[in-house]
Amino acid sequence: MTDLERRHPDHPRMGLWVRMLRRTGVVARPWVAPLAETLAGGDAGARSRAAWAGALGLAVDAGREALERAGLGPADVDCLVTTHTTSWSVPGLDVALVGALGLRPDVERIGLATAACAGGVQALALAVRHVQARPGSRVLVVGAEALSTLYQPGPPTLQRVLYGGLFGDSAGAVVVAGADVHPGGPGLAVSDTWQLVLPESDDAYWSVLTAQGIEFDSGAGATSAPGRVLPYLTGWLGGRAVRWAAVHPGGPGIIARTVAGLDLPESAGAHSLASLAGGNLGGVAVLDVLRRTMAAGTPAGPGVAVGYGPGFTAGALLLEPVE
Repeated sequence: MTDLERRHPDHPRMGLWVRMLRRTGVVARPWVAPLAETLAGGDAGARSRAAWAGALGLAVDAGREALERAGLGPADVDCLVTTHTTSWSVPGLDVALVGALGLRPDVERIGLATAACAGGVQALALAVRHVQARPGSRVLVVGAEALSTLYQPGPPTLQRVLYGGLFGDSAGAVVVAGADVHPGGPGLAVSDTWQLVLPESDDAYWSVLTAQGIEFDSGAGATSAPGRVLPYLTGWLGGRAVRWAAVHPGGPGIIARTVAGLDLPESAGAHSLASLAGGNLGGVAVLDVLRRTMAAGTPAGPGVAVGYGPGFTAGALLLEPVE
């Protein structure tokens, strides 16, 4: 907010924007580059290259840490699932990580490039299905986003101000394996997966490419879309009770409505709100919420991870704790 107020001190909507940003729940969020460098990022091409380089560096670190925690080497990975949306890159993150992490050249790859905020849950669901189809395999899931590219020096609009103040840069990774090769120790087992494209939701969230780079936008359907997903989500659960939730931290309202729709106490959104305080991390966000959940101790009983993304899309995993 300080930078916004400095660059537009006399803007008639500044007071409204400051109050809006304070309501997002974001306290501070990580960026891959200093603010001055981000604002001087140049045209769409320069911004995209900077976002790609930053996200790739974060992804390599996250992938290495995940393998180390799982006690695995690069050659042990049978499939790589990636999610990365915030730059134009061909080949994609999946191809780049094969060499950067030293994975086998014949490793199977699944690259998600437009899943955005729903990418974490979708990547985990694909990893689970791969393990189910190929018993004994190990899948490395890596998500990386450089969402600071949405913060631009152009004329302020409500969407530019909101999304420029909401998003943060990050990467996360996790190893998914079947019970036959699970290394032991606390973890989470996925018993079911679910995905949804919400009907008639084209007016919710989307991105556009301008001369300055990628911009995120939203319309009239943005506020109602998460709530409209809930009947589909509870229908999929079909009465299966959950005792905790890892909800995509798209905003305090999204977290609260999802937790209430799952008939859970308000406290069930605590880890999502804590993640949001560090910025909405896009496709990495649900991975961060799950990390926080496990760091607080293995949860008791079944839970659900819920992700939302532009489109409007949603996905979920039904989870059971494993000691």
